Amino acid sequence: MKLARTIQIDAIDAALNAVPRIEALPRPSRVPLSFPQQRVRFLSRLAGGSEACHIQMGLRLRGELDEPALQSALDGLVARHEVLRTTFGVECGEPFQQVGPADVGLPLKRDDLTAEADVEATVADLMRHEAQTAFDLEAGPLIRGRLVRFAVDDHVLLITMNHMISDDWSRRILTRELSELYAAAREGRADRLTPLPVQYADYALWQRRWLAREVLKRQLEYWRQMLAGAPTMLKVPTDRPRQAQQDYSRSYVEFVFHEPLTTQLKALSRRHETTLFVTLLAGWALVLARLSGQDELVIVTPNANRTRSEIEGLIGLFANTLALRIDLSGDPTLETLLERVNAAALGALANQDLLFEQVAELVNSRRKLSHTRIFQVILACQDNGAEPASLPGLELEYVGVDDRVAQYDLALELAEVGEAICGKLIYATSLFERSTVERAAKDLQHALNQMVADLGQQVLSAPLLLAEEHHRLRAESNPTEVVYSQAPWIHELFEAQAERDPKVIANVFENQGLSYRELNARATSAAPRACPPQSSSPNSGPRPHTAVMNFIEGRRVVTEGELQANSITRYHVTKLYREQITNSGYYDQLKYIVEPSFDEFESPGNLDTSGEHDNTVVPGFQHKYSQTGLMLVTDRCASYCRYCFRKRIVGKDSGEIATDFAQIARYIGGHPEMTNVLLSGGDPFVLSTDKLDEILDHLLPVPHLDSIRFGTKAVVYQPKRFEDPALSALFQRIHEAGKAAVIVTHFDHIGEISVDAERNIRSLRTQGVQFLNQTVLLAKVNDDPEILAATFAKCHQMGVRPYYLFQARPVKGASHFQVSLRRGLQVAHGINQRLSGVQKTFKYIMSHYTGKIEILDLGADGRIYMRYHQNKTPEKIGKIFSRRHLEGACWLDDLAES
Repeated sequence: MKLARTIQIDAIDAALNAVPRIEALPRPSRVPLSFPQQRVRFLSRLAGGSEACHIQMGLRLRGELDEPALQSALDGLVARHEVLRTTFGVECGEPFQQVGPADVGLPLKRDDLTAEADVEATVADLMRHEAQTAFDLEAGPLIRGRLVRFAVDDHVLLITMNHMISDDWSRRILTRELSELYAAAREGRADRLTPLPVQYADYALWQRRWLAREVLKRQLEYWRQMLAGAPTMLKVPTDRPRQAQQDYSRSYVEFVFHEPLTTQLKALSRRHETTLFVTLLAGWALVLARLSGQDELVIVTPNANRTRSEIEGLIGLFANTLALRIDLSGDPTLETLLERVNAAALGALANQDLLFEQVAELVNSRRKLSHTRIFQVILACQDNGAEPASLPGLELEYVGVDDRVAQYDLALELAEVGEAICGKLIYATSLFERSTVERAAKDLQHALNQMVADLGQQVLSAPLLLAEEHHRLRAESNPTEVVYSQAPWIHELFEAQAERDPKVIANVFENQGLSYRELNARATSAAPRACPPQSSSPNSGPRPHTAVMNFIEGRRVVTEGELQANSITRYHVTKLYREQITNSGYYDQLKYIVEPSFDEFESPGNLDTSGEHDNTVVPGFQHKYSQTGLMLVTDRCASYCRYCFRKRIVGKDSGEIATDFAQIARYIGGHPEMTNVLLSGGDPFVLSTDKLDEILDHLLPVPHLDSIRFGTKAVVYQPKRFEDPALSALFQRIHEAGKAAVIVTHFDHIGEISVDAERNIRSLRTQGVQFLNQTVLLAKVNDDPEILAATFAKCHQMGVRPYYLFQARPVKGASHFQVSLRRGLQVAHGINQRLSGVQKTFKYIMSHYTGKIEILDLGADGRIYMRYHQNKTPEKIGKIFSRRHLEGACWLDDLAES
């Protein structure tokens, strides 16, 4: 099948201009459903399909809320838009619309959470409940509201609508009009909204008249020709067999295409007179073709379908789905593929009025309950700009909700965010493993890079080495390497590629390309070569100028030179984390955690200013704060990130690790003010579950302990550790002892939050495990309020409470992470300004030998104002004090009160 490059745009425009206006004409007693409503009604009747038919929005309202005015505004919305008071009856097997009275209003459920201990988790549960609770299409109403109160000046408004009466575009209209109606109610005036020329029922009648004429014939003919012989299944290999009935459970993988690639893709689109959407679609089609082995495939895309001015401001369901048949036959060049995709997109837009279910009938495909008809893959390019809105006297923020419904096998969502393209690849968990989908996301970036590099390459014969193909080739060439070795280092991949295909372009920037051979040569000459640390002889002791390092693999001896080598942590960072930061889209920031600077060991800084020597009360136990005990259970860690690696660099060893748990338990028992113990040191989850159980044998009998806390970075580095059933039994044991199990995570950057980590956290939360997050403020890594606000928002979304933002310590070997107090306060304030959702305000904290100190602000008098947050002396807790600010200071060496 060949697609013409040129579409008769003039003829299309003429046809659209000839469309009759939508008018409010006399209606029959039974108004039929619109075509989009027919589709949604059909989907909702499938098993589990009703979960996929909800539209939800949430608004955080901070300030003095006028509840009567809000109720008046909501009632006004329902009166203004007939579709919001419409239900659906059935007569002689035919569904029809029933419009309710204008004064039916929108009753609000109210929840008062002012006394709730964990507001974030409760509200997240409410949002999920609202999103999953079915509507009764016949009884109605098909819109419901819920007002959640956190405090007298803090609320969240949740509005949930059935998809039969709304779509994504409608949410913007609702927010904008709610603002005006609320203002009018508060000011006691009439609203200033433009009267609606038509209602949704008028549109439904017009649509049937319009598509019953010559237009229907023309569009039917287009789709009949376009989809004749189209493949009804995309044969992308799945990890599990398809079930007899479609499972709507899903998960997703997030990724980012940063500014250089985004800029190049836009330039490519302009040169070839197409859109960025078409270019991205061509790259996605290339990946799917390579994975499936098909040279024809159908990808669908959602379309707002608001081509008429009469319906631009109307709430209702107008969105349609367009099927794009992509032809890769004949092994065309990438440029030809781009032309074919552009033609398919233009043709679909010119014939977008026909309901997709009608299009499906044209190819005679019987619907199977195991998958959606014709298509299993969708691409959606989102408009990321939120509609500006405000409510008088209130600060308004949008609250997102994460649904878990998969209507497609694979759904690719892309959105421009600043100078980057952010992506989410959503997948049916009944079919795919996360690792498979992660590879597909990498494949897409690789395909787009190849398009930017050379559109003259042929689609199927060009060296577009996808991740799966790369793994297969490595296995064929050296099977034992795949079995026993970790993934290759990036420089090894470059060297191997340089030997295999030295002339292939490896990188393109500003229209200049470097081959793999040239790039490898530059890398070799520009950087010193570092060899992996050599193991010492089994019978030899430490040589002079050596230090004993404790890694997760066991103790080993390294020389002073190795300690100062640029590669010291790079060679020991865990494989999972190395892969994660490489593919997270945030490598430029996260690389500083694992790749220290050459001059780091010559930089100024103290060895350790936490003052732990004053707080060790029995070996392996610190009573730093009155209510909290710190139990150092291990000197090993799941991670080798540089800012934590300092613990080994300064020579700390197992001499401070707890061995006499009975002695520690006796100390805790003698201090009834202590209500919780934090297991820390290195990372407690590198210990076996049996060892943790042994520790609990001594802690659980202490009556005044109400929680056992685990400080860990393993959620980032080794998420599979939390899939151990024995660990679930350990948490259950804590609960049965009447205590809370709390995991204190250390997500320092949103790029560290993997899908595995999120899945494990959500699973453990269902078992009653609570989560807090402590983030360390690190220069070059996360000293950006936008990054940290996104990190905290993601934590909240998972049910992890953002807890502390720590000022990093001035430790030698990690001083390049230092952030000045002035900058730290700017970051902390910037996070609070950006936070959306329902998370509590975090604390900007400095850990000191006197306790935890909250840094409040830099006053106009040039003084840093602080508050004792935790302290061994209870009388000090909450007390505010200040000291003179030293410009550029990163730490407070003198805490004299003033």
